[in-house]
Amino acid sequence: MGFLDYFRQPAALTNLKPEEVKGKIDSGTSEVIDVRTKGEFNRSHINGAVSNPLSAINNIIDTRDKRTDIVLICATGHRSRAAAAKLIKNGFSSVSHLEGGMRSWNKAQKENKRVKESVK
Repeated sequence: MGFLDYFRQPAALTNLKPEEVKGKIDSGTSEVIDVRTKGEFNRSHINGAVSNPLSAINNIIDTRDKRTDIVLICATGHRSRAAAAKLIKNGFSSVSHLEGGMRSWNKAQKENKRVKESVK
């Protein structure tokens, strides 16, 4: 995995907004994988996501069906993009990631909470 994989968008990678990731989690049709470190994951993560740090990306390659619909999560979108590049290079056909990572997820959750509070 090269340095540019953190910044280059693989052609086959789909960018998802937080509400789209939530829809995939709610439908149960995708495997949501958080590629941040175990410490980052333990501090905060999306319910339904499993931890598999980028440093251990080969675990996914070695244990998942290449047709599995995979959604990748990281802090800002860079590590998930790099993980996606590796998965796609290894034949995975349905890979997406949370655009903007946990930062965008947390921002969307705060915005949704404010909307709900103002509806009262």
